[in-house]
Amino acid sequence: MKSGSTGVKDWQFDEDIASRFVEHARQHIPNYEAVIDKCTNYCELNLPKDAKIIDVGCATGHTLNRLHDRGFTDLYGVDNSEAMIRQAPKDIATYTVGDRFPEGHFDMILCNWTLHFMKDKISYLTAMRDGLSENGTMIISEKISKDPDRVKMYHDQKKRLGVSQQEIEQKQKQLENVMHIDSIDWYKRILKTLGFEVTIIDADWCFATFLCKKEKDTWTHWTYHTGW
Repeated sequence: MKSGSTGVKDWQFDEDIASRFVEHARQHIPNYEAVIDKCTNYCELNLPKDAKIIDVGCATGHTLNRLHDRGFTDLYGVDNSEAMIRQAPKDIATYTVGDRFPEGHFDMILCNWTLHFMKDKISYLTAMRDGLSENGTMIISEKISKDPDRVKMYHDQKKRLGVSQQEIEQKQKQLENVMHIDSIDWYKRILKTLGFEVTIIDADWCFATFLCKKEKDTWTHWTYHTGW
């Protein structure tokens, strides 16, 4: 584990965090359970139970477990943390440990609170787009702001959920070198360029959730260029 410019070790999804991930996420991610509810409700309302669904950044399988409870049977998870995957329920989904989007086509891609840990989001978004079935849908949740006023409100929310000021400050330093934040306008522009109709279905201090549906009769070809 590397140390950042502050001398604090960079954030890592290791055995310690994996053993208590869901409770940690509930304290540190605004609307964590509400967003998962929206994902599972959308799937239940719009997909058959045998739809092929993948959770990108599945962590310990909390969302997949919720989908399994709703009766979905063809579930997949990918995460680059082996420690997290080890904690996931093995009998409900097929898991992949790695940094690449798995091969194959999926009817639904969920990617919540994951892309902000990637520098090259465009390549991964393109791989997800290419991995969607013809009428496929993506739901993406990301941290989208470092505005000081919004961060202050976000941290205040954490404190109301029982996180200490010391822990808040320490995690902020740990994330300095591993979290790569792009704006809400950046996501909307890139997703539009990739051929998606985008609707924001959840938003809270520094975070937003995007419902991404392929635009009908449109398949945008584009070239990556410096400046995006």
